[in-house]
Amino acid sequence: MRLILYAILGFAIYYLLRGLSKGAPKTPPPSQNHPSEKGKELKMDPVCGTYIPEDTPYRVNYKGKTNYFCSEKCMKIFQKKIEEEKK
Repeated sequence: MRLILYAILGFAIYYLLRGLSKGAPKTPPPSQNHPSEKGKELKMDPVCGTYIPEDTPYRVNYKGKTNYFCSEKCMKIFQKKIEEEKK
């Protein structure tokens, strides 16, 4: 009986720790780890949070700041939010 209780307790602790580790904040990967992106600064897409090189063709200047996007879809979502703000 004790063995079953210890097993259940062990699984509960394992899943609790596993769940806590998933909540870690996203950090940009160091650019030196990506040989194809070496020397390029990575920027975060404000819509989906993906890090992309700053030479992406998808960018929007808004309020004096350049925003970089991973795709045309993310760029259009951002532009739609800007239009809604203006209304």
